[in-house]
Amino acid sequence: MNIQSSPGVAVEGDPAPTSPIDVFRDAHGLFTMVAVDQRGSLRHMLASGRSGEAVSDEDLTEFKADLVEAIGDTASGILLDQDYGLAAAQKSQCPVILAADILSSSQPGGPVDIAELDDSVTADTARTFRAQALKFLLPWHPARRSEAIDLAHSFMARCREIGLPGVLEGVVRPREGTAAASSEGFAEALVEAAADLSQTQPDLYKTEVVYSGHHHRELATATARSITEQLYCPWVVLSSGVSGADFPAAAAAAVAGGASGFLAGRAVWSEATRSPQPRTYLRAHAAQNLQTITDRVRTSHT
Repeated sequence: MNIQSSPGVAVEGDPAPTSPIDVFRDAHGLFTMVAVDQRGSLRHMLASGRSGEAVSDEDLTEFKADLVEAIGDTASGILLDQDYGLAAAQKSQCPVILAADILSSSQPGGPVDIAELDDSVTADTARTFRAQALKFLLPWHPARRSEAIDLAHSFMARCREIGLPGVLEGVVRPREGTAAASSEGFAEALVEAAADLSQTQPDLYKTEVVYSGHHHRELATATARSITEQLYCPWVVLSSGVSGADFPAAAAAAVAGGASGFLAGRAVWSEATRSPQPRTYLRAHAAQNLQTITDRVRTSHT
C-alpha cells in the first residue's frame, strides 16, 4: 500500500532515509516527537482542570487540533488516535503515527494495564490519517511474558500487512507491590521487557525512563545502555511518570545511553489541561516546552 507522504522535517542536502521510520527523525538524526493519542486519560485530565465539569468528544478533538497547530513543524512526528485525532492529523505539519491499540485498566482510575489490537485500524484508516507508522502500547509483566510477546507479534504482523513501520511501546505494569517498585527493580524490568519484545522486530521501540530527580541520572543512563544492547532498532523514551520539569534531563540521560530521542506527551502539554484556556496555554508554551526538551537531548546526542 502506498501511503501519501505527510510534510516531513528533512532539509535539502540531507541523506535519504534508510528506513521508513527515519521519516520521523529531525535534521539532527533524533526523534523529537509529541504524543497526544491519550483518550480516557486526557478526558480525565481536562475534567480535573475544570473541577469535574463534563468534557465532550468535541473538547478532546479540539485540544488535539490546537496542540498540533501550536507546535507547527517544531516536532519531527506526532502520535494521534483515530477516535479524536483526525482534525489534528489534517492540520499536522509533521509525519503522523496512528495508535492501533484499545487500552483499559483492570482497576477503575488505575494505570493502563490491558491492551488489545484495534482491528478497525486498517490500510484505509491509515491513508485517511496520512499515517506513516502505527503504534501499539503493550503492558509487560514478568508473569505474562509469552502473552506480551505474542501480542507484539500480532501487532507487527498487522503493520507488515498494511505496509507501515511499527512503533512498539513497552511499559512495565504493575510496578507497585512488585520487584519493579524500587528504582533498581524498575530498571531491571525495563531491560527485561526490551529483551523480550525485541524478538518481534519493531521498527521503533518506545519505553519508560527511570528518573525522579538528578540522583537518578547515572541509573537512567546505565539502564538506557542496557536497553540499547537488547534492541536491533532505534528506541525513544516517553514522558509519562516523569515531571515536566525533570523530563528534559531524563531524556538527555537516556540519549546518553543510546536512546535516539523521545516521544513525549504530558511533558509538552499537560499544564494546558489545568488552564482555564487550554488553547491559549498551548499557543504560548507547547512549542517552547518541546524545544526545551529537544535542545537538552541534542547536547547528549553523539
